[in-house]
Amino acid sequence: MNKSIKTEERVSTGVSGVNELIEGGFIKGEVILLAGGIGSGKSIFSSQFIYNGALNNNDKGVYATLEEDRKSFIRNMAKFGLDFEKLENEGKIIVIDPSKIGGVGLDVNLQYITSKMEELGAKRLVIDSLPALLSACEETLEYRSAMRLIYELLKGHGFTTILTVSVPTGSQSLGMGVEEFIADSVIQLENIIVDYEMKTRFIVRKMRGTDHSKKYHTVMFSNEGLEV
Repeated sequence: MNKSIKTEERVSTGVSGVNELIEGGFIKGEVILLAGGIGSGKSIFSSQFIYNGALNNNDKGVYATLEEDRKSFIRNMAKFGLDFEKLENEGKIIVIDPSKIGGVGLDVNLQYITSKMEELGAKRLVIDSLPALLSACEETLEYRSAMRLIYELLKGHGFTTILTVSVPTGSQSLGMGVEEFIADSVIQLENIIVDYEMKTRFIVRKMRGTDHSKKYHTVMFSNEGLEV
């Protein structure tokens, strides 16, 4: 393995079982695409990344919940022991509500998000979800151009970012070929049927600069969140 890869600063995922599969965590400042079907745990995974980063690693974070309102998001994550309201009150996290995004251009929405990052001094960002961010914009953009704008802005600021995107159950594609031209890493949560029961599995599809696991791993859910 190249020595320069070994010295890359790593950021803990905050999800039990994942760091061990990717050489200790995400590379600091990279853009991670988290794909998965409905109910596969994308929001839980992303929430643990933000919450545990602030709680355990002193990495402040911003969570842009663009598919559900702030109150519902905080209530739902509390079921997994993630008290976002407490950490918000302590100035460690900001939750961006869908009402704060929309009706303007993509660049304006991105500037709003990055302003909140800078206001907090945050290092971690989640945009949940990428399609919701794009659909909230009033202008029509060529998809590849929009992705390049998002990627370059986030990389330029040095944020370690998770972007979520939904894919149909059983699909082997992310649907838009987005992994081919954006994101340093692509990870996927997949729902499958085993003996008439729905199970969830995790795989790293791409991770630049990392000797990562190439296998599927079982995902477990509990009142403490998601574990791989």
